[in-house]
Formats: sequence, structure tokens, C-alpha cells
Amino acid sequence: MRIDCRESLYDQLLREITLTRSEFDRETMAASVNLALTYDVHQSYLFRRLCEYGLARSSFNLLVLLRHARPEGLQLSEIGALLITSRANITGLVDHLEQKGYVKRVVSAHDRRARLAKLTKRGEVLIDELMPAHQSRSSAFFSSLTLSEVQQFTELLKKLRQSPAARQAEEQEAAFHPSGVVDAGKAELARYGGRPGALCTLVNQD
Repeated sequence: MRIDCRESLYDQLLREITLTRSEFDRETMAASVNLALTYDVHQSYLFRRLCEYGLARSSFNLLVLLRHARPEGLQLSEIGALLITSRANITGLVDHLEQKGYVKRVVSAHDRRARLAKLTKRGEVLIDELMPAHQSRSSAFFSSLTLSEVQQFTELLKKLRQSPAARQAEEQEAAFHPSGVVDAGKAELARYGGRPGALCTLVNQD
């Protein structure tokens, strides 16, 4: 298997580096490599069917957000802050989905200058069709773990995201967003009790 080849290769590389560099932290590097390998396998397995529908992972991410967002839709700035996948070229992403008939742009009822992205009926049908199989594949991927192990794994991942280094990376990324974009995303998450719930478990990165 490809994952076995890569795993063996990186294990060997880490052993060789450990022998030549006394300051090398092999354990954390091994954790980083295995996290990346697992993420790659997970994403490939979970989103394999998307190509059958002409969707990229970021497209699926956006469709899920719109399916569970407020009825009037989301502003593009909000989408940029909420996506777990690549945030590059949100306008192009919406254009692509609009051409496929899954998304439409509407004028905000509260601000005539603002344009919102809203899921069409066709988009709703698509997501409702995809979700059962998507959830089933997600469950199957974690089937080798007990419920307790899955919960522990989730808590460990959350703990990692709260590390000073992770927080610094988030702050640096936020600096590249226009003023208010990140706050808009946080405000939208507040609609879900401060947690993205299903939104954040159904998406990934291109």
C-alpha cells in the first residue's frame, strides 16, 4: 500500500536524522508526519466520491455551510472566515457553484449593498443526497477505534489547536484577512452555540 511505503520511508528518515543531530526531537516530528499522513488518507477516502459530482473539496465545504447557515444565506466575507478548506478566491468558488446551479447570489434584505450566497433547491437536494454516504464513510474510517478512543482523539486534537504555536499561526493568518472578516465568521459560529458542530466535521482542504 502507498501509505505503508510512505510510512516506512519517513520512519527511516527520522531514524537517520536522529543519528546525526542530537538536538532533533524525533517524537514530535514523528507525530507531525503521522498526523499529515493520516490526514491525507482520511481526506482521500472521505471525499473520493466528490469528483463524480464535479465538486472540489472546497465546493463541498461551502455547500455544507450554506445548507446549515441562516436561511437568507451568507456574505462572502463570512464564508471566507468559516471555511475549513482553502480560503483563496471565494468569489471564484461561488461563481463555479452558481454556474452549476447549486448556489445563487441574492441581495441582503438588511443592506441593499450586500450580496449573499444562498443555496438553491438543486443545491439542497445535492447535499441531502451526499450526506448519508459521507457520514457513513466517516464512521467507517474510525471503525478501528472505540468510541472512547475517538473521543480522546478529538480532545487531543482540540488541545493541539490551543497550543501557543497554533494560536500564533491563527493570528498571523487573521492578519491577512480584511478587517471584520474573522469577526463575522465568529459571529456566524455563535449562531450554533459557539461551536460549528456538523459544519466542522464535514469539510476539508483542497
